Parts: sequence; C-alpha cells; structure tokens
Amino acid sequence: MVIDKKTFLETKEKLESIKRSIPYLEKAIKSKSKKQIENSVGFLSWNLLRLYKNATDKGTTEAIQDLMNKLWWFRNQKNEEKREYRTAKQQYSQWAKKYDETNNLLIVLEEKEIKDFIDFKNLKNKNILDFGCGTGRYSIPFAKRGANVMAIDLTPAMIRRAKEKAKQEKVLEKIKFKQSDLLKYVPEKKFDLIISMLVQDHIKNLTKSVEVIDKASKIGTEIIISNVHPEALRKDVDKKTGQAQGYLVEGYKTEQYWHSIGEYIKLFREKGFFLTQIKDLIVEEKYTKMEKYKSFRGIKDKAIGIIMRFEKIK
Repeated sequence: MVIDKKTFLETKEKLESIKRSIPYLEKAIKSKSKKQIENSVGFLSWNLLRLYKNATDKGTTEAIQDLMNKLWWFRNQKNEEKREYRTAKQQYSQWAKKYDETNNLLIVLEEKEIKDFIDFKNLKNKNILDFGCGTGRYSIPFAKRGANVMAIDLTPAMIRRAKEKAKQEKVLEKIKFKQSDLLKYVPEKKFDLIISMLVQDHIKNLTKSVEVIDKASKIGTEIIISNVHPEALRKDVDKKTGQAQGYLVEGYKTEQYWHSIGEYIKLFREKGFFLTQIKDLIVEEKYTKMEKYKSFRGIKDKAIGIIMRFEKIK
C-alpha cells in the first residue's frame, strides 16, 4: 500500500527530526554520562515511534507492541548467525538431563491447556502410545493414573532419563519404553489414545508420520498433537524444502519443518480422522512480566504453539 502525500510529508518531517537528534546522542555518548545517554536514546526512540505510527496509521499501544515484536525478531536473527548446527537427536541428547528444568514457556502453556484435551480422570486400563515421549512428562502421569503406556523416542538419552523418572515414581512396569526412529516404528497393537507432543515439526515427512499413527489407531482412537505454531515458523521457512530453523539448546540451531494446519487436517482426513479441537498457545502478558520468560517479552499476545485433537471415525 502506498501512503498518501500528506502522510508522506509528515513521515518525512519526522525523519528529519530523527536526523536532528543524532548529534545530541553522539554528544551524550562522548560525555559518558549515563543520564544524558538515557535521555538522548529516549528522545530518539520517541521520534522513531512517532514516525512508525504516522507511516502505519497505528495507535500508540499497537505501534509499541509491533516495534517490540520486530526488535525481538531482529535480535533472534542476529543470534542465529552465531549458532552452531546440531541435529535434533544430538540436541535432545545434550538436553536430556536438564530438559525438565528448562524455563520453556511453550511447554508451560501446553501443559496448562492439555487438561481440556485429555480426561486424566478416565485413563485407567487405557492403552496409550506416547509418540516421541522425551523424558516421560506425559507417559509417567498416564501410568500413575493406571494407563498402559507404550513410550517411544528417537533419542537414547531421553529414554534413559524417562526410565529413571518412571522408576523413581514406581511406574516402570506400567510403561514399555522403546528407542526407535518414529517413522520406522511398527505398532504391535491399536491404542485408545496417541499423543505426540512437540515432535511433528521435527519430522520432514509428515505423510509417513500420519501413516504410522494410523496403523496404531482404531475407530474411536484420539490423537493429541502439540507443535510450535506454524505461523511462528513461517517467517524462517524455506518454501522449497519446508525447513525452518529450530532452537532447542542455547547456542545451537537444528532442523524444524513447517507444516500448515491445513496439511495436518488433510492428511488425517485421508486416513479417516476428524479434527475435534484446536487451541492456540498464546504468550499472555502475565508471562512477559516474569524474569524467567523475559526472552518472550517481544511477542506478547502472539501464538507460539498449537494443540490439535483428532478422532478416528472410519
């Protein structure tokens, strides 16, 4: 959209005001006075906000949040240049021992909403497949409620940690652990419930993954999937390969794949599944005020994750 002449002239005038403020900032920096620098940066920021509001026709609150989001994005882009690449398996191996101690807001939001997707009071004697079990953050609670759990994961270190926790919680006999490439898993039976939490966006071949899940399903089987929100991955995605940048362990990057919500619905529908529930996981303001989640302050009110539930009806 091209801005009109009046807006263009007003925007240009505010740009000139910014240019005029630069010498004062330079002078403040040379003075080494913290107060002068703060005042000069504050004045420059105010002018930038005025320019942005004028150019976009947004209100003050919306403009401030928008600029914060952009600053968060550019900061991550800068940090990305310094990150080393590791495969997802390597990163989860590195992460296994401290996975449960990490301040991962996506996991917090997911676990807050999961009670609306799974009836935890009605799991006794249910057969459950944890498709990418990690450290057992769901397998173990399921087993404690009387479910029979098949827990598989690609990463040996994650499986070891899950077994340690299951033994501590005295439910090791209720969980059958298996280290396996998820796409090569051959189900030995049909399950009542299948969960795959924060796993599917690390899998490039979503079609194959859905096929494996289907083979483990029967009429009435429910599938619960959580992921990084597709819109959060879209900005980094390579349209040819569907690959985006994943960030699991600080200082490293890994493969992550963009799959649209429509792709999930289409692939599951082809196998006889119906989408019964979907929920965005949004960064609420209360979390942005917590020091441990300070890195999320730039994306307040944005969806960083998603939970979907499908049911096999035919």
